[in-house]
Amino acid sequence: MATRLYETLYMLDSTKASSDTEAARGVLHTLLEKHGAEIVVSRPWDENRKLTYSIRLQNTTHKKAYYYILYYRMESTHQAAVEADLRINELVLRHLTSAIDPKWEDVMLDSAQNDHATAFAIRGMQDETVGGDVTPNLAGVTGDDDDGPPPPRRSRREFADKE
Repeated sequence: MATRLYETLYMLDSTKASSDTEAARGVLHTLLEKHGAEIVVSRPWDENRKLTYSIRLQNTTHKKAYYYILYYRMESTHQAAVEADLRINELVLRHLTSAIDPKWEDVMLDSAQNDHATAFAIRGMQDETVGGDVTPNLAGVTGDDDDGPPPPRRSRREFADKE
């Protein structure tokens, strides 16, 4: 069977996870090891981040989440069973799993293990989307290949009248 490297980002219930992070980590590790996964990197990603939209599960509204990221190797045939277990786990609000392309495995694992590189990348993304200048760099772009304004749009009636 094909063994692949997976990355899963979890949004955990902040009331349960932040009070006992080791127990939350243990729940995730146990769930994956039950299906034969080998944990490669495991660490918190962000603590108690406010959600843009609240998540309502089992008559409880969650406005914050505890983010946790795991990298693990596992046979690809077991991934569906892991996904099914994650959907019924009370600790996990949401999760996103990505299979890592083998040519990027070393780079991804190096980045995941190096907290400084990850923090730098996240800070750069936040600067880009929140306060940074997101206007494109148009240096060297000329309008020579511009054919002028687009033609006016026609209604269905105009098309029908011409036929």
